[in-house]
Amino acid sequence: MEPGPGPQQMKVHYIIAEGKERLVRDVLISGMHETRMRLVKPLVTLKTGDPLSWRQMGNMQQGLYNLGVFDKVDMAIQNPEGETYQKYVLYHLEEGHRYSVAVGGGGEFARIGGGQTSLDNPAGQAGFAPRASFEVSRLNFLGLGHSINFRSRYSTLDRRASINYYAPRYRNVEGRNISFTALYDDARDVRTFTARRLEGSVQLSQQLSKPTSMLFRYTYRDVRVDQGTLKIEPLLIPLLSQPARIGMISTSLIQDRRDDPADAHRGVFNTIDVGLAQSVFASRHNFVRFLGRNSWYHLLKKNYVLASNTSFGWLGPFKLAGGADPTQAIPLPERFFGGGSTSHRGFPDNQAGPRDPLTGFPLGGNALLFHSTELRFPLLSDNMQGVLFHDMGNIYSGPGKISFRFHQKSLTDFDYMVHAVGFGVRYRTPVGPIRIDLAYSINPPSFMGLKGSYTDLLFGTAQRVQQSVKSFQFFFSIGQAF
Repeated sequence: MEPGPGPQQMKVHYIIAEGKERLVRDVLISGMHETRMRLVKPLVTLKTGDPLSWRQMGNMQQGLYNLGVFDKVDMAIQNPEGETYQKYVLYHLEEGHRYSVAVGGGGEFARIGGGQTSLDNPAGQAGFAPRASFEVSRLNFLGLGHSINFRSRYSTLDRRASINYYAPRYRNVEGRNISFTALYDDARDVRTFTARRLEGSVQLSQQLSKPTSMLFRYTYRDVRVDQGTLKIEPLLIPLLSQPARIGMISTSLIQDRRDDPADAHRGVFNTIDVGLAQSVFASRHNFVRFLGRNSWYHLLKKNYVLASNTSFGWLGPFKLAGGADPTQAIPLPERFFGGGSTSHRGFPDNQAGPRDPLTGFPLGGNALLFHSTELRFPLLSDNMQGVLFHDMGNIYSGPGKISFRFHQKSLTDFDYMVHAVGFGVRYRTPVGPIRIDLAYSINPPSFMGLKGSYTDLLFGTAQRVQQSVKSFQFFFSIGQAF
């Protein structure tokens, strides 16, 4: 060390004496009982005769953890201070539990009632939906890191059960996974009808980079609408209650740069999903489906977050030679439904968009456009957060009908943009923030509906009255709106 060229500066000289090179004699792995070597072997990148490298050893350790089947991965060099220039590299693995079970419960409080057994309240009424869930997983199946997962959920709005087989590192390619899923769903969250769905799908995913993944999948589903719950013009029931058998290929691009997916403060989240349903894929209906979403989060200052979310969707029916009329190509359960706590809080759940001209119940649409802006800020305590929000958008009868028009032209016009403002409270918990939102719709739609029972509808004795979506909406749930 000697004085440098300037004041308070010193020149520092390093003299490096190279030691004797240390090489890998072999890599020894212990602790595996159920796991097969064929799962671990592709991650063993150090070979006999390679230079000994702590960095490469650490990468191997991280890769073994990423398999998701080991609770602990210890690594060491045998006799590191010894004179032998060839060293054994040791890994001791501790396998995780092969079974996991989860039981959960919760509920939702909003305008989710009304309309199940009567024609009253087509825009919903205050209701509470308790919810219970059960999940059991078999991990590291066959010792290959595969998993089998059974999930079920039961509530007054949705009854669902699914089985998923998941195989990571398909053909030993990092970030490439394949899964097979079977699903049963009995959905009652759209007040217009009850639908039972049987679905099977196969999906291949590939991670393109740390934040970006691409999905490719084929889905076949059989959806049947219960005619006894379909609350629309009786002459349309035979048409709209037909089973919807859909065979679709689709691809999705997902980019997630959020700092915390459960409660983001900065970053972006983008998704694009494109699907094609056609007879060559065993579909009885031909249409193209597009759905895109962009969310961004900006930290203004400590704990003040400006967040925005935009969603756009489009359904495009088309006619093949000798095919059916494309205007009838989109079955009722396949249409876009929206409104509610995660899309537009100026509406009750799935109450946005076109409505049946006789009963006033929602019919869904072939296009959607929603935009939400939130300002999130501290409130009262470290675990509590306040939110000011503005939601705008609607479900539209078609992409050509999308309009930013503020006013409703008539009682049969629903292709205009509805605006809502509101205030919310979030309380942080280990499972995510508990959310309460109060919204005021500035220009809610009005429509013609009926008063009476379902029997009155069939016999034409129901009373026809003008109704509207309530200006005030409220939601109680778990998790941020986006």
